[in-house]
Amino acid sequence: MSDRYLAFPFRLTASGGTATTDLSDAIRGRLEQVLFTAPGERVMLPEFGCGVRDLVFQGNTEVLAAATEFQVAKSLQTFLGDLVMVNGVHVESEEETLRIEVVYTKSRDLERERVVFQLLPLEGADRG
Repeated sequence: MSDRYLAFPFRLTASGGTATTDLSDAIRGRLEQVLFTAPGERVMLPEFGCGVRDLVFQGNTEVLAAATEFQVAKSLQTFLGDLVMVNGVHVESEEETLRIEVVYTKSRDLERERVVFQLLPLEGADRG
């Protein structure tokens, strides 16, 4: 039997149990949590996250993209270093869209994977 992990976002199945997922989806969910959690947002772990949603509202320049690459890579290595080795982070800013590509190798089976997140200013507008 393969290992199962809590699904992100947390949800219940039709039978009332907790939804689970495999390792690849669990890692993708954790990547998403690190990227979209702003430092200070978690009370018991205030340094967690890198807050990329806040970067969408900054000036859309190559300097911002380079700073975002560094910040994302550092946060992922800090908080997910036991699960993945970050091979690369590439950030593109195109008009109002911020596109973040993360290439990583899973520690468990050394399988290389890639995930892409796109952020638009409207997605972060409802945050207080």
